[in-house]
Amino acid sequence: MRKTKLIHTTTRRLTFIVLIVGVIFSFYSLLTNPTSRSSSSLKLGPYYEIFRDSSASLTIDDLLTDDYHSSFTASTDNYLNFWHTDDVVWLRLQADELLLEHDKSYWLELIDKLESITMYLVNEDGSYEIQTGGFSNLENRPIHFRSILFTIDNPSTVSEIYLRLEGSLPLTVISSLYTTNEFIQKIISYKFFTGAFYGFLTALSIYNLFLYFSLREKAYLFYVCYMWSFMVFQATMNTFDIELLGQLVPEWFFTRSLVLSCNLLVLFMILFGREFLELKKNLPKFYRLLTIALWLNILLFVAAILTPNVSMINDVTTVFTMIVLVLLWISGFQLLRKGLKSARFYMIGWTILLSSIVVQGLGFLGIIPLHPRIYEDVPAIGAIFEALFLSLALGDKISIIKSENERMQQALTETLEDKVLERTQQLEKAKRELEYLANTDRLTQLANRFRLDSMMDVAFKRAANDNQPLSIILLDIDKFKTVNDTYGHQVGDAILIETAKLLTRIQREKDVIGRWGGEEFLIICQETTEGEALQLSEKIRSLMEQHAFPINEPLTGSFGIASYLPGDTVHTLISRCDKALYQAKLNGRNRVEVF
Repeated sequence: MRKTKLIHTTTRRLTFIVLIVGVIFSFYSLLTNPTSRSSSSLKLGPYYEIFRDSSASLTIDDLLTDDYHSSFTASTDNYLNFWHTDDVVWLRLQADELLLEHDKSYWLELIDKLESITMYLVNEDGSYEIQTGGFSNLENRPIHFRSILFTIDNPSTVSEIYLRLEGSLPLTVISSLYTTNEFIQKIISYKFFTGAFYGFLTALSIYNLFLYFSLREKAYLFYVCYMWSFMVFQATMNTFDIELLGQLVPEWFFTRSLVLSCNLLVLFMILFGREFLELKKNLPKFYRLLTIALWLNILLFVAAILTPNVSMINDVTTVFTMIVLVLLWISGFQLLRKGLKSARFYMIGWTILLSSIVVQGLGFLGIIPLHPRIYEDVPAIGAIFEALFLSLALGDKISIIKSENERMQQALTETLEDKVLERTQQLEKAKRELEYLANTDRLTQLANRFRLDSMMDVAFKRAANDNQPLSIILLDIDKFKTVNDTYGHQVGDAILIETAKLLTRIQREKDVIGRWGGEEFLIICQETTEGEALQLSEKIRSLMEQHAFPINEPLTGSFGIASYLPGDTVHTLISRCDKALYQAKLNGRNRVEVF
C-alpha cells in the first residue's frame, strides 16, 4: 500500500512538473522572441575589424599609427571564435557606425569567460581612455555581473573602439552593444529566466532527495548529486562563478572552474548510470569500462588543478565527456534491447542530453559555428528535459520493482500475511508506546502537561455544555527547593515519585491526575462540586502530612481549589486555582484554599 501510494504521488507530482516546464518555456519563448521585447541589442560580430598580433608586443600607440591601420581585416562572422591561441587578438570598431545616440550612455557586453581584455576608447583628438576586464581584473568591474562589461559614457567624443584579448582559455567573442535602458531590460529578462531554470532544477533535485531518504535507493542520491553538479557546471559555463565569487577566490580558479565542474558532472553521471542500470549485474563489461572511466575522470580532475596547461585539459575533458556519454547511452540501449523496461525513460532523457552536449562540444571545438545558444539555450533545454525524463525513469523503476514484488507476494502469500500481521502488531504496539510516552511524565508516570491540557479542554466543554460540576485541584509540595538543596535532586525525584503514588492511590474513576510542572500536580475532578473537591484535598493533605518520605523531617503540601462558574474559560479557571494555591502558601502552607 505504501509503495502504491508513492507511485500515485510520484505520477501526480511529475504531471505538475510537466506543467511547470510548459510555463517556463512559454515565458522563455516570450523572453527570447525579439518582437516581444521592448529592449534590443546590437550584435557586434559583423562590425569588428580583426588583427592578430603573433608577437604579442604591440601596444595601442603602435596600432594608432598609419603602419597598422590597414592591417585589420573585416569580420565575416556574427560571433568570433579564435579558440586556443598564443596571439594577442585586437578588435576594432568604428564608433560612427555604432554610437548613433550621442545623448545616451552605452554598455558593451561580452558573455565569454576571458582572462584579460582591455578596451581603448579612442577620441577624435587621438587621446584614449582605458578600461580593463576579465577575471584577472575583477577589481575594475563597473557592476557585479556575470558578463564582462565596459561603459561608454560620452559617445560623442569617441571615434574608434579597440579591444585587446589574450589568455590561456579559448578566445571567443560573443558581444553586444546596449544603451543603458536596454541593458537594464536585458538584465531583468535574463535574471527571470535564470531564476526559473535553476529553481526548476533545484525543486526537482530536492524532491528526489526526499525520495532517497524515504526509499534509501542510491540511484536517487546519485541523481540528486548529478543534478547539483550539472547546475554548478552550467553556472560556470554562464560565468556565474565570476559574478558570485568575484574576488573571493584566486584567479587560477576561474581558469579551471569550467573543466573542474565538467569533471565533477561526469563523475556523478557515471555513478548514476551504473547504479540506475545495475550494470554490475546486467552488463559487467560496460560496468568495468565505466569504472575505468571513473578513475580517469578523477585523474583529469586532479590534473586540472595541478597542470599549468589548462587548454590541453579543456580539450581532453570535452572529448572524454562525449565518450562517457556515448558509453552510457549504449549501455541503456543494450539493456533496452534486452527488455529492461526501466531503461525506457532513461534512454529518452539520455538521448536528449547527449544531443545537447554533442552540439555544445562541437561548438567548443570549433567544428560548428559558434553561437550563444550553444552556451545558454542548448544545455538549458537539454538539462530540463533530461532531468524530467530521468526522474520519470526513477519512478518507472519503482513501479517495475513494485510489480516484481507483487509477483513474489503471490508466491509467498501465507508467509507474507503472517509477517504483515506480525509487523502490524509491532506497529500497533509501537504506536501505543509512543502515545504513552507522548502523554506521560517520565519521572512520575502520571499524565504530563500536554495530556493535562487536552483533558482539561474535554472536561471544560463537558461542564459548559452539559451543566455538570467541575473542580480542579492544584497541589504544590511545600519547601521543595529546600529539600533539593539539602538532600539532593535524587531525593527530590524520589519525593515526587512517592507523591505521585499517593495521588494515584486515592484517585477516583473520573479524576485525571498529572504533573503540572516542577513540584506541582493538577487533579481534574469531573462531576465534582467545590465541597467534594475540598474534602478530597483535605484527604490528600492529611496523607502527605502523615506519610514517611525519605527525609528526616515531615513534608507537606499546599492546595488551591477552583470550581467551574458560568462565563469561565479554561484560562480563568486555572488562574483562579493558581491564586488559591498562592493564598494557601501565604497563609502558612500545609492547607487548602478555595478561590
